[in-house]
Amino acid sequence: MDFPQSTLEEIADSELQMVLAAEKRFGQHYVNARAASVFLSRCVIGIDHDRMIFARYFALMKKYHMLALLSVVRRHKVQAMMDLRQVLEAGAAAAFAIANPENEHFFEVDEDNIITSDPKLTVRRYRWLEQNCKAVSDNIKAKKGLINNQQAHANVVSTDSVFGIAQDGEMVDAPFFDAEDPHFVKIDLWLSASVALDVMDLFYGVNQGRDVITFMDHFPEFFTRLQSDTEALRQEIMATDRAQAALVKGIRTKL
Repeated sequence: MDFPQSTLEEIADSELQMVLAAEKRFGQHYVNARAASVFLSRCVIGIDHDRMIFARYFALMKKYHMLALLSVVRRHKVQAMMDLRQVLEAGAAAAFAIANPENEHFFEVDEDNIITSDPKLTVRRYRWLEQNCKAVSDNIKAKKGLINNQQAHANVVSTDSVFGIAQDGEMVDAPFFDAEDPHFVKIDLWLSASVALDVMDLFYGVNQGRDVITFMDHFPEFFTRLQSDTEALRQEIMATDRAQAALVKGIRTKL
C-alpha cells in the first residue's frame, strides 16, 4: 500500500490509514498485539485508595503501550521501542508500588517544596523486584536491555530504515516513515504483546496475598489464552526462512 508523506496533512492521513489497514497487512500478529494492549488497559478494575502510586504508574504504562502499538504499525520503530521502554519502567514501578505504597520509595520533597526522584530509589525498586519476582523481573530486564542496546539511542543501524541512495548514486531518499519490512514489524508486534504479558504477570503475582488491586473477572483464563496465542505467533516467526537463516548464521535471537 502507498502512504503519501510529502506534507503534514498527508502524513496525518497516512498514519490513520496505516492503523485502519493494520489487520489486513499483518493479520493475526496485529490482532494479537491489539488484544494484548486492550487487555492490559482493562485488566485492573479496582485499586485500594492507599495504592495511588500504583494507579499513577499504571495510567502511564497503559498509555505508552498503546502508543507503542500505534508506532509499530505507523512505521516508527524507534519511537515504538522507546514507548515500550516506558512501559517496562512504569510497569516495574507499578508492581513495586503494589507491595510498597509509601511515597518515600518514589520521590522526595526538598526544602523548596520541589518534588525530586533520586535514581537510587529506582535502583532499590529493581533490586526488590529481582529478589521477590526473579523470573518475571529477568524477562523485563532482558527486554529493556535489548531495547536500550539496539533502539533507545541513536545508532547507524537505526538510520537504515530512513535513509537510502538511488542506484545511480545521485539521489538520497530520507522518508518520514520507516522503510517497512513485514518480518520485523511482526517481531515488534510480538514484542509488544510479550511486554504486556510480562507486566500483567508481574502485577498478578505481587498482588497475591495482598489483594489491594482487583482484576477483571476471569483474568487468569484470558491471560493464559493470550499467552498461548502469543507463543504460537512467536513459533510461527521462528519457523520462517529468515529466522532460520539468522540462526544458521549465528545471529543471536531474543524471541
